[in-house]
Amino acid sequence: MRVLPVLDDLSTSEKIKRLEIFYPRVQLDEKLVLKFLINRDFTQSNRWTKATVLHQIGVQKISEFNLDLIAQIFNPDQLICETAAWALNQIDPTLYTTHVARLGADVKRALDKSVLGGGVNLMLFDKVLFFQQTELFDDVPGITLSYLADVTKTINLDEGKTLIVDESQNTDFYIVFQGEVDYYDHNKKVITYQPGQFVGERLSSSGYINSHTLKAGQKSVLLKVNKEQFYELLAEHVHMADKFLEYI
Repeated sequence: MRVLPVLDDLSTSEKIKRLEIFYPRVQLDEKLVLKFLINRDFTQSNRWTKATVLHQIGVQKISEFNLDLIAQIFNPDQLICETAAWALNQIDPTLYTTHVARLGADVKRALDKSVLGGGVNLMLFDKVLFFQQTELFDDVPGITLSYLADVTKTINLDEGKTLIVDESQNTDFYIVFQGEVDYYDHNKKVITYQPGQFVGERLSSSGYINSHTLKAGQKSVLLKVNKEQFYELLAEHVHMADKFLEYI
């Protein structure tokens, strides 16, 4: 008798309404939903989902989750650890200082640079949000972009500073995160790269060295990704590879 509403010729909403008499749903408020998501097994929710939940807790400064955040800063996944540390610092900086110190000097130093450093090292979470807003990675799932964030490093360039991008000396690609950089070919300005734009491979001319350079037109931040690691990601994630081919 209890399953009869499923068999009846009714709308889905009406079937659910009638089934609730026999199988009442647990009413969850927003905090309980966050609690559920943060503690779900990784087979049920991915690292990016968990990171967004942790970030939301920090944004809302929900102190009831302090113990959950403290537990997550010991997570071996850097994205989870870093986001939990950021959220804990938003809620209670003293708790952040106390418990991050338990991770050891090296880990604490790295977290302080990303969580407290004011842009010295960007948080992985912020990198993913940035990638999602760029034309290059439009529509690529957040979980895929989180793997790209894992292999990127932050490069800070003061105004007027240069970076050599000759293929013979450079093993990385760059994405402009903030500011703008001018590309020079044999000391001749060719193009200015803006935030979100991808700086690809530059082949050196025969007999020349340092012929391709990037010069910061203002204080700028670049994201550096190793070429081999980037190509490996493209090979493993077809949708991202398709978007990259469309872009170039």
